[in-house]
Amino acid sequence: MLYRLILLFFLCISNTVWSANTIAIIDDTNSAFNIGHSGSYFIDNAQTLSFSDIASDEYAKRFRPINRDYLQFGLVKGNIWIRTDIAIRTTSNTPVLLEVNSPRLQYLDIYLPNLYENQVQAELGGARPYKNRKIQTPNYVFPIPTNTPPVFTLYLRLSSHLPINAEIELKTLSNMSLDNQKNLTFTGILIGILLALFVCNVFFFLKTSRSMYLIYGVFLIGIATLHLTLHDQVSQLFPNQINVQERIYNLAALSCLCAIAFFSRLYLDTKEHLPKMDKVLIAIGAIAALFAIIFTISPEKLNVMALSFLIVSTLIMLTVHAIVAFIKNVPFSGYYLVARLTLLTGHFAWLMSVYGIIPSATLFQWGLTVTIIIEAMIHFTGMIAQTTPSLQRRAKKTKHSQTEMTDLLSDLSSRLRRQINIIGGGLSHLEQAAASNDTKLFLNSSMTANNNLKNLIERIELLNDIKESTPPEQAAPLLLSQLIDNAYNNVQRLDQDNTLIDLNTYKTDQVEILHNAPILQHLIESLAQEFKHFTDQTLTINITRHDVNREGITLLELSCYPLPARVYTNTTSFDLGMHYITHLIQHLKGEMHLSEGDLTRSINIQLPIRVHIRPLNNHFIQQNQLDIILFGQEDNDLQKALTLLQSHANRIEHFVTLESLLEHLGLPEKREAGSIILVFDNGGHIPHITQQRLIPLMRHEDQCLLISNNVKMSLDYAKKLGFNELLACSELESQLEQMLLRLIQKGDRLKNASLSRIKPLRKTP
Repeated sequence: MLYRLILLFFLCISNTVWSANTIAIIDDTNSAFNIGHSGSYFIDNAQTLSFSDIASDEYAKRFRPINRDYLQFGLVKGNIWIRTDIAIRTTSNTPVLLEVNSPRLQYLDIYLPNLYENQVQAELGGARPYKNRKIQTPNYVFPIPTNTPPVFTLYLRLSSHLPINAEIELKTLSNMSLDNQKNLTFTGILIGILLALFVCNVFFFLKTSRSMYLIYGVFLIGIATLHLTLHDQVSQLFPNQINVQERIYNLAALSCLCAIAFFSRLYLDTKEHLPKMDKVLIAIGAIAALFAIIFTISPEKLNVMALSFLIVSTLIMLTVHAIVAFIKNVPFSGYYLVARLTLLTGHFAWLMSVYGIIPSATLFQWGLTVTIIIEAMIHFTGMIAQTTPSLQRRAKKTKHSQTEMTDLLSDLSSRLRRQINIIGGGLSHLEQAAASNDTKLFLNSSMTANNNLKNLIERIELLNDIKESTPPEQAAPLLLSQLIDNAYNNVQRLDQDNTLIDLNTYKTDQVEILHNAPILQHLIESLAQEFKHFTDQTLTINITRHDVNREGITLLELSCYPLPARVYTNTTSFDLGMHYITHLIQHLKGEMHLSEGDLTRSINIQLPIRVHIRPLNNHFIQQNQLDIILFGQEDNDLQKALTLLQSHANRIEHFVTLESLLEHLGLPEKREAGSIILVFDNGGHIPHITQQRLIPLMRHEDQCLLISNNVKMSLDYAKKLGFNELLACSELESQLEQMLLRLIQKGDRLKNASLSRIKPLRKTP
């Protein structure tokens, strides 16, 4: 019985072998035939055999049947010879083509000995110019001559220092056109998905200015380029160059690797959460960028195994990084871990198809692109989650319950407030009894410290109210300019370090805040207190109101720079510094972005606000006591300014010579009111000399406006000369009233302040 089973087994094998096609036939019923079913192959490892040797009877017996649809030989050091017999039996004159789908093949020679003996009929491959192809398509296509005998022999020689994967078929012209349409349709779908992701990414980058989205866009471009090179759809752009497909493939693959490394830093904020791993990611990105240049310039001098090892080892390290981040509960690390595991698994399967371990043409042609698109979709989902406020709050919640935290804050504020009241009462009593100047100075410092403690209690209570969803209510609308003044005065009252703060405002006049005014004021105060410098360096705070956008939202932009080195965003800490500021911004439904340049670190905050705009009037100007002084020669511009100022109740003076103006100003302490000085750049006056003479005589609240018809004069240069603002003569009628109103408001604000002046921002077009 055993012998019968063995005999049956060998009989089945022999039947399978002999039933295989030995001739590739194209007729009226078969419009395509895979050469793997009829062909045989022989490997010349030494690359010394000529076509005459291969076609001889001695080597004809050494050919082995292929007997598979997809030819995957992996890395072969030598020439692969493929031989098959072909019969064309179509009744119509339908063109028949030989199609070799092997985009990374370097050398392909085609022989038809029955027609042309030992002469090679086509020399194709990536190591040869694209113009060598008779039919310019992504694959290597060779038209079968019409004068062939009923049965003829075809020889192919394949050679490459890259893994050889090929799908060789005989097709009619119509069949090949249908297959190309299917491939192009699927490619168009994949490129369309990448394009949609890229457009969304550009939108997020323009909205948030986060470099993470810019790097992500580079990654998407690399994916698209990588897919096109895998299908050899870029060589036609460089018809006279060789190895173009391989060079662009190497550049795209390693550029994607570099982008993934730097994208990972920003996606998980490794600089904050995993500082050691952050340095590793920087090194990985730099190494990938270096090898991208090397493999692009000289791809043939380096082993392709080194490229594969570099990519695989990098993906493994990034996966380890994802696991560590997930274990340490880094925000949004779950999305990142899923994306890393997806890419590692998909790339590993694709790599096995490249080296012939998994024989699959579909996996080789489409597997990598589909895998990376899935990974990109996972990253994109995570990035959307990072921009969703509800998910941000969920990711940043503390380990303690909400009830425990609010109880702690309430108890802490009540205990501190009782002690502060006792200390404040004692200091007030001592202040009345103090006699010496040293004692008064000490008491003033103590009162300032007590005020700071009161401010800390206010922060705790406000934070507690927000966490309990009971924020302070706003009884009536509050002018935004008044809100800024209150915040500025409170910062001055709490200052213990003689800090320098340059507070700039733009388009904040006649604006009433209808909602969340107390919280907004606390936010401005906290920004000034937390970001101030303990040196002579000035902290600049810009406050700008943007007009209503298409969504019907008015935005208030707060920009602070340069930030001290101690300031950083830590999403895991719970404190009254950056956490408090971040919590206020989240409650106001705003966005915060921290940017780091080469020399300056800055923070930008955008808050949606509900406002009411008051009509512009001169009521405020008529109430103040600041004088208006015009200095310059009488010309059309000065007369126009005088005409515009006739409706103001302020005292207006005009001086033609600088000496008379200086004599009028006299010493600053002898003047009863401050002045708004309008300096006209006419009549030969030199602005910087005029300002040098004026500055020693100006009071703290004095403002100086330069009115010039010099188109080369810039606001930055005017401020360097010492002027507070710059106004072009052509803008007198449209801007003088608003400019004068802002300068008077600033002068009134600075009248009793000891901090830096509040200067307006440059007017944007």
